Amino acid sequence: MSKGYEERYLMTLLSSVMNQKETPAPLRYLNWEKLFRIADYHRVAHIVHYGIMGLDEEIPQPVRQRFFDKYLESVHRIERLHSAERQIQTIFEKREINCFFLNYADIVKCYPIEEMCCRESVEIGLKKKDTVSVKTIFLEADFEERYTEVYGELYYKIPGNKVLCFSHIMFFSKPMQKLYINLFRALPKKNGFNYIREMNPTEMYLFFICRLTDSYARGDISLNQIVDFWVFYKTYGEVFAWPYIYEQLKKLKIAEFAEHLEYLTLRWLGTGAGIENMEIYDAMESYIFSKGAEGREISAQLLPLITKVADCYARDRRAEELKRLVAWMFPDRSYMETIYPMLEKTGIFLFFFWILRLGRYGLRVVVNGMEKGTLNFKKRMSQLFRRHKQKPKDDVQPKKHENPEELGLGEKTTDIPK
Repeated sequence: MSKGYEERYLMTLLSSVMNQKETPAPLRYLNWEKLFRIADYHRVAHIVHYGIMGLDEEIPQPVRQRFFDKYLESVHRIERLHSAERQIQTIFEKREINCFFLNYADIVKCYPIEEMCCRESVEIGLKKKDTVSVKTIFLEADFEERYTEVYGELYYKIPGNKVLCFSHIMFFSKPMQKLYINLFRALPKKNGFNYIREMNPTEMYLFFICRLTDSYARGDISLNQIVDFWVFYKTYGEVFAWPYIYEQLKKLKIAEFAEHLEYLTLRWLGTGAGIENMEIYDAMESYIFSKGAEGREISAQLLPLITKVADCYARDRRAEELKRLVAWMFPDRSYMETIYPMLEKTGIFLFFFWILRLGRYGLRVVVNGMEKGTLNFKKRMSQLFRRHKQKPKDDVQPKKHENPEELGLGEKTTDIPK
């Protein structure tokens, strides 16, 4: 499983920028358009902008502009999210919403330059019972709900404030859900607040590693998540309560995977120390860059949760298909009344009209099939008739080049008689 040169050079760029080192020039031809697409897909294009600023390479101007545009987005995002986080904390405190914030302000400070921050939203942990109340609060504050691939509810407000709310069900694994609930119960109140809670670095490490593991198992882990984890790890690693962390990781049955993920992060963004068993890390790299399409077999051996997630999705798809089929076969009464108006007065016979509708549909399928078969038969017979009619003419073909010998004229001579 081999990555393209663009993927490898992207990691070189990220490592150089995050460690404040000069970016080495590419050693071979580079498809800059492809590199931008990969960086943008993994939401790290704004960081790459810093890495290409000093390069003498002939980078197409449209591509440079796209990287610059992503950088500008990150510049404007910083102050907006700072302000939004403070305002939301005030509102939640007044509304007596128990929650914790993954403090945006604290994460931003972990980056060499604030504008490099990969986090694109204010992130809030809730109890499941409060999610409905929180939705009402955001809608009243002129936020609108947006679709998100991340498990949770995403709210958006012009000019670009994003807020991601989640509860324990964001995790697929039951042990992770239980860890979330236990952490939430034990969190102390933030200074100056009665309902806003906060995590210490050890608790945040457990939360981050669980979310990374869950995203990896679902096949939607991105480089921006890894960069966010790396700067946090690099800043607070010395104060982690490692014995407690190891104990919890063993209970979650992800201790081995967490270790490999840390080593991979170190290989990409840290010192690049030598790592044994490169096959595992090559498979993990391929898995991350392909969003779970490659390197799956080895990753599943390392993290059995991947197989469980895949099996669950397969069951969900089958259940969803069955649900759609049942809904089509037995639509609700209001729909049936549009087809059979008499149901408005005789709703008790709804079941019989379902059977009548299915019978009519089945009869239509049979008739259409017979008509199609008749048309195909007529078309086939017509083709055979035309071939039979044209066959005598086709058998007689004029000779384009006649040989004098075949005509009995003998050899052609140019001798002049004397």
